[in-house]
Amino acid sequence: MASLLLLLTPKLFLPAEDAAILFQFSRNLAVHGAITFIPMGPRAEGATDFAWMVLISLGMKLHIDPMWLVAVLNVASILLLADLLIRIAGRKPKLLSLFFVVGTIALMPQIVAAIGGFSSLPFAYLLIAFVYFFLQRNDAAMALAGLVLCLFRPDGVVFVVPLLIAGLVIYPARLRRLALYTALFVVPGLCYFVWRWHYFGQMLPLPFLVKASAPRIWHLFVETSLKQWKLLGLFSLVVLVYAMRGRLADARNRAVLLCIVVLPNLFYLAMRLDQNVGHRFFIYLPIGTALLIAMNWTELRPKAPTLLRLSVLLWVMLIARIWFTEGKYAYVLQYDNRRAIAQEMANLPPGKLILSEAGLVTYYSHWAVYDPWGLNTADYAKRLFKPSDVEQIKPDLILVYTGGDIDCFRHADWDVPYTTRTWKHMTRNVLAGADLANYQLWLLPAGNTRYRSWKHEPGWEGDQECWLVRKNGVDEAQLTSILARHGGLPAQDYLAHSPGPGPGGNGLEIDGAKQPVDNEKRTGLRLVKHWVGEAWRSLDE
Repeated sequence: MASLLLLLTPKLFLPAEDAAILFQFSRNLAVHGAITFIPMGPRAEGATDFAWMVLISLGMKLHIDPMWLVAVLNVASILLLADLLIRIAGRKPKLLSLFFVVGTIALMPQIVAAIGGFSSLPFAYLLIAFVYFFLQRNDAAMALAGLVLCLFRPDGVVFVVPLLIAGLVIYPARLRRLALYTALFVVPGLCYFVWRWHYFGQMLPLPFLVKASAPRIWHLFVETSLKQWKLLGLFSLVVLVYAMRGRLADARNRAVLLCIVVLPNLFYLAMRLDQNVGHRFFIYLPIGTALLIAMNWTELRPKAPTLLRLSVLLWVMLIARIWFTEGKYAYVLQYDNRRAIAQEMANLPPGKLILSEAGLVTYYSHWAVYDPWGLNTADYAKRLFKPSDVEQIKPDLILVYTGGDIDCFRHADWDVPYTTRTWKHMTRNVLAGADLANYQLWLLPAGNTRYRSWKHEPGWEGDQECWLVRKNGVDEAQLTSILARHGGLPAQDYLAHSPGPGPGGNGLEIDGAKQPVDNEKRTGLRLVKHWVGEAWRSLDE
């Protein structure tokens, strides 16, 4: 069932925003032979998954739709991953055991990321293959698998380097092993690093620069990352404490636990994990837990019924909420509007865009896009986007999603230009730069109308996206016509229908005129439903 769902992904789901960004890089590589976000534009390293990007690009060269290619790779990866885990457990793979392991993997929330076009399952397979070669003492294969893992995702280095060091410590013939690691991992890895540094002109990928900037607890951990980690972390902690009790005398158990579970935690909790669809960055937690259980399966087999019951209970208590919420969210919040608008824009002469949501609209419109958050535009990775950048770019269209609050209207109390990197500061700087004397503001439902219904906001309330069309631009009439066809309303018309789209108290400025804000409250029943829904959704934040 899980494999069938993965295979039918292109028929059921759109790519996630960040996955569509990687598809954009892959297409530019396939068509133009350069790693760029803007076709024929400056080189940019927004697609950090280098080998994944190259793989998708090769598929595009063969005229294979990326989502269909991803679907096939996902099915192959989950089957190969299950096969490896069974072999590590010392068992001969059989159809029933293969189905059981595949089904168990599918119950982890990272399956949602795989459905959205991310490389989660291929990455998990490569990680398990790397550890498998470590356990088999196949040094050459381990070094090469580690190199491929790091090329697939640069954060693979936080798994590979510690385990390579562990191999040098716990296994004999250290000099031979060190020579193999150096020849097959260190030297090729350094060559790739020097090449990409020369190619892009900077040491770190753009997302690393952006995600490293965040408020921290004890100057170490990002609060939002801790909140996202806590349920999966607790699940893995309890299962591992039960399963590994008395088994840490084995050096290999200690090495895998430290290098695949413990140390990566320190890295990911110190990073801002934007677009963490399905908690995809934490896939090492369930995979590492399954790996350690497989490594000790012979000894654990008498305890298997109790371990299974414990895992099911913890899944129901901790993971089911994430799994159902992320799955429903992935279905409900598909950005049908963005894709439909972008596909119609592709029929117009290409223009320039500023997009806070730089995935689907970029990929399907074929327009030149500037990413103010800085994940794909180098200038804004090093500093926060400024209001003056809007006038410098002179985009024909701007899309800003403020994150759920209808904050499309400039307020008198905004302290622009902001310089501290937060999403709200960035969106306010963009909106402040898009002077309504030069731009016409339209509001559209965020994603699609299903999303508003899911949030119990069937009317004019609910999440909205801010679209700004440049007045007297070449495509103004066509663009406003496209927005209107997809549920968009000019700001004045939106206010006429809405009971109160913005934060109360300050009023809203539109074309220089202050508009009153209606603070009419919801009925008691709707308010209770709203609170219950928000509480449920916040449990896995």
